[in-house]
Amino acid sequence: MLGAKLRSPKFLVPVGAVIAAIVLAAITIHSTPSTITWERNYDKAIQRAAAEKKLIIADMFTDWCVLCKKMDAETFADADLNKNMANKYVWLKLNTETEDAGIRLQKDFAILTYPTILVLDSEGEEIDRVGAFQPAPQFQQTVESFFNSPDSLASLRKKIQEQPNSVAPRYALAEKLLNRSNYAKAAVQFQKVMELDPDNHEGKTDLSQYNYALSLASQAKFDDALAQLDLLQKQFPRSGTVADATVLRGQIYHCCNKLDEAQAALQEYVDKYPTQGHIEEVENLLATMEAENGGK
Repeated sequence: MLGAKLRSPKFLVPVGAVIAAIVLAAITIHSTPSTITWERNYDKAIQRAAAEKKLIIADMFTDWCVLCKKMDAETFADADLNKNMANKYVWLKLNTETEDAGIRLQKDFAILTYPTILVLDSEGEEIDRVGAFQPAPQFQQTVESFFNSPDSLASLRKKIQEQPNSVAPRYALAEKLLNRSNYAKAAVQFQKVMELDPDNHEGKTDLSQYNYALSLASQAKFDDALAQLDLLQKQFPRSGTVADATVLRGQIYHCCNKLDEAQAALQEYVDKYPTQGHIEEVENLLATMEAENGGK
């Protein structure tokens, strides 16, 4: 917790052939194009996806990303992948550093590593993503798995739509967003869990309170995060998250250059929770801060 910090019609590819016989007329079977055609305009990709009832595969890349180039040269150029996938999706390619839409999507979807390939619906909502280089067979399998996975972003959103007052899928969605460093969207979902179950009957509210504070701190909203940690300790003093909250408080003070307060919070953790899993990490952080503070 301490370190915690998205179906289209079946595609048939007829094979072009000419069957010739001496006494028979030639019969030509026309082939359907089976190579990826990339859109470079986000709005046009959205329009096409809606009109053609397809999903979007969006390759989010940078000029310096070596593995992005490897995806282009090997994965997206693979003959079998093109045969099986080229016409089933709208393919979008955006540079997240030089193109306006790419820059916006990088922020909206918290894209921090490359290559990242988003699978989006026709409204631009993330179904799920491929967050690393994958060869063609693995890439095809991964993308197809999103549609049946109960843990995909799309599946979790669907569960929430069907059961808007259900805590479990909303917490799962929040946690997935948090793990992807999408702190703004994660915070909204954690806050909703807290509203749905204020008395923590399902055992997710104290976790959500902590993770909400973590999401705020990760957006540099330090005062708000500290207020949430105070509330956590007041409402759920026996929760196992209180120990981690003590560390988070120390980290926040450290970020704010309040070294005395940071040391006090982390020393409290060492004194109260000497057997907790983060003890070595906290002791190392304390030693670092003591050095920063001139050994005081």
